Amino acid sequence: MPRRRALTESQLEDLFALPAAEPDLIRHWTLSEADLAAIGRRRGNANQLGYALQLCAFRYPGRLLRPGDAIPEPALRFVAEQLRIGPEALQSYAARPQTRREQLDGLRQTFRFRMFAPGHGRELLSWLLPVALATTSASAIAAALMEELRRRRIVAPGPSVVERLIAAALVLAERHVAAQLTRGLSPTQIAALDALLTPKDATMSVLAWSRQPPAAPGHRALARIVEQLGNLRTIGLDPACIEAVHPERLRKLAREGGRFSAQHLRALSPLRRRATLVATVLDTITRLTDDGVALFDRTVGRMFRRAEAREEQAVLRDARAVNDKVRLFAKLGAALIEANKDGTDLGAAVARSIGWERLETSVADAIRLARPDKTDLAALATRAWPVLHRLEPVFLGTFRLRAIPAVAPTLRAVELLRDIYASSRRKRARNLPISFLRPAWRHAVLDAGTDPRIWEAATLLALRDRLRAGDIWVEGSRQWRTIEDQLIAPALFTAMQETGPLPVAVPATAETYLADRRALLARRLAEVEAKAAADRLEDVRITDGELRVTPLKGTARRWLATPASPVPRTKVASGIGKRGSP
Repeated sequence: MPRRRALTESQLEDLFALPAAEPDLIRHWTLSEADLAAIGRRRGNANQLGYALQLCAFRYPGRLLRPGDAIPEPALRFVAEQLRIGPEALQSYAARPQTRREQLDGLRQTFRFRMFAPGHGRELLSWLLPVALATTSASAIAAALMEELRRRRIVAPGPSVVERLIAAALVLAERHVAAQLTRGLSPTQIAALDALLTPKDATMSVLAWSRQPPAAPGHRALARIVEQLGNLRTIGLDPACIEAVHPERLRKLAREGGRFSAQHLRALSPLRRRATLVATVLDTITRLTDDGVALFDRTVGRMFRRAEAREEQAVLRDARAVNDKVRLFAKLGAALIEANKDGTDLGAAVARSIGWERLETSVADAIRLARPDKTDLAALATRAWPVLHRLEPVFLGTFRLRAIPAVAPTLRAVELLRDIYASSRRKRARNLPISFLRPAWRHAVLDAGTDPRIWEAATLLALRDRLRAGDIWVEGSRQWRTIEDQLIAPALFTAMQETGPLPVAVPATAETYLADRRALLARRLAEVEAKAAADRLEDVRITDGELRVTPLKGTARRWLATPASPVPRTKVASGIGKRGSP
C-alpha cells in the first residue's frame, strides 16, 4: 500500500520557494555589512552575485540553490542592487562546477551553516513532537520545521526527507494523544465504550443516538438531552484526561467519531478506537451541555415573549370595545361640562345623556378593559409558569453552575430554587431573597405576596440574563464557560514542556526573553556608537550635535507602493546561468 502523503506537491513547493514579494525580500534577503564584506572577497561580479544568492537561499527558505533552480526576477534584482552589480552577471556564474562547490564550502565555513545529517533528523523529530501535539496541520508543522532548521543553521534536506519527518511527527503525536486519553480506563469503562457501537434501534447505534441534536425548545427536548447526557455520564470518564491534550487534537478525534459509522469504528485498532470514543463522548457531553443551556435560554425567552404577545393580542381584541367606551365617556363628559356651565343639576345631565344604568355598566366594562401603564410582570410570570415549572427542576438538577463574586446572590437564589424542587414541589420557602432582582421584578414579587410563582419566574429570568452576560457559567460547557477555561490548561502546558521545547517564537520565560532583549539592545547600541564615532552611519549625519536623517527617496516610496505583478524567473544552470522565459 502506498504511503499516505503528509504534504501535497503544492505545499512542498511553497515550503521551498524562494521569496519574491518585496516585504519578504526586505526581511530575509537584506545583506549586512559583514555579508557584503564576505561577498566582496569573491572574484568577479558573477561569482559575487552567485555567492550572495546562495547565502540568501541558505538563510531563507534555508536550502541549497541547485542547477536549474528558478530565481524570481525581483529577488535577483534586489540582491544585485545591494551589490551594485547588474543582474545579467548571473548568466556567467559558476562556469566551472568546482567553483560552485568551493563557494558552498566557503559559505558553510564563513557563516557556520551545517549540512543535514541523520542525527539531525532524530533531534528534530523530538523537537517536532510538541508542535505536532498542538496542531493537526501538516503544513503548519512543516513551516515550524523549516523555521527551526534556519534557527539552527542546518541546510534543509530534500522535500522527501522533510515530508517523512512531518509524517513521523504526526504518527508520534497521534500515539501520544491516544495513550493520554486511554490511560487509566478500567475494563468496565472499556466495555461501556464498546457498547456505544451496539444498535440502539434499526437505524442507528447508541453513539449516534446520543449525538442527535435537540428538537424544538421545550421541556420534552430538555428531557431528551438529559437522558442522552445521563447515558454518557454513566461511563464515568474523567474530564481531566483531556486537559493535557490540545483542543485541536481533540476536535479531530471527535469529528472522526461523529463521522465514522459504528462499523468503521470497530475496524480501528483497539487503542485508536478507544481514544476516538473517549474524545467523542467527552465532546458530545460538552455539546449536549451547550445545547441544554441554549434550550433553557430559548425556552425562558419564548415563554415571556408568548405572554407578552397574549397581552398585545388582548389589547387588539378589545380595541373596538375600548373605542366605544371612549366615545361614550366623551359624550358624558361633554354633557357634564355643559351642565356645569349652565348651573343645572349634574345628575340630571347624566340621566339625560347616557343614563345611570348605562353608566354603571360602562364603568364596570372600563375596569375590565383597563391595562396597566407598563408591562404587568406578575401576569407575565403567571402565564409563563406552567411551562417553566416543568423546565426548571430538570435543568437545575442536571447542570452545575458557577458565578463571579458580584452575582453570588443570584447563584444562591438559584441554589435555593434547586433545593426547593429537590425536596418537594409543594414546599415553598418563605422570606425569599429578592435583592438580586431588578427593581421592577422586586416590586412584582412583593406585590404578589405569598405567591412563589412570581419569584421563581423572576429568578429563572435573572439566571438567563447572567448566563448571557457571562457572569454565571456552566461546568462542562464550551459556549457557556468562564474566560479562564478558554486559556491553555495548566496540565496541557506542563505536558508540552515535558515533551520538548515549547514551539514558540520567544523564550518560554519572561526572564530569558528580557535577558535576550537586553543583550541584543546592548549590541545594537554598541554598533551604532562605533559607527557614529567613525561617521559611518547610513543616511545619518551628526552636525553640531544635531541628528539629521536623510528622507526616503521618491523612487523608494514608489517602489514600495508598486502593486504586485507577475514574477518572471531566472534559472541558474550548471555552468552558465541563463535567463528563463518570463
